[in-house]
Amino acid sequence: MATSNGIQRKAWTNAIIKNDLKIKDLSELLWCEQKIANRFLWLLSDIGLSAPNKLLKELTFLLNFFEQNKGNYITSMASFWRYVGVPIEDEGRAIDLLFSWLVSKDTNVTTKSRSLFVLFELTKKYPDLKNELKLCLQDQMNKQTPDFEKRAKKILMQLEQ
Repeated sequence: MATSNGIQRKAWTNAIIKNDLKIKDLSELLWCEQKIANRFLWLLSDIGLSAPNKLLKELTFLLNFFEQNKGNYITSMASFWRYVGVPIEDEGRAIDLLFSWLVSKDTNVTTKSRSLFVLFELTKKYPDLKNELKLCLQDQMNKQTPDFEKRAKKILMQLEQ
């Protein structure tokens, strides 16, 4: 898996979905060397894009696993939540994590962008989050890449409507 490519991961994705393999049973791959663990995370993203409900059912396990064991992979949750949504039982924890990633100077811009989109979707369900999201986005202006700022401005305009 350390040198896998997209074609191989697509085949594995299809096999995992077809055979209804549990992500929990495959999670040992996260204990392997970083290259393997990273490619497994990519595989999980591929599963989420191909079979959103399959990944959604396993997100609580993954969130718990990352919080307890592999904290350095936890920001992958922003991608997973972006692809398939946040399980209801994890919304509180997710909101806290997403806001913390959005404003952290240590979070990369990709995670910030994905956090932004997930939080925006959650404001549709929880309108009270709009003001906090607005404040966070305003705070991030002139601190991020032009691409991020463009996305943030677009979301800010939508939040005003």
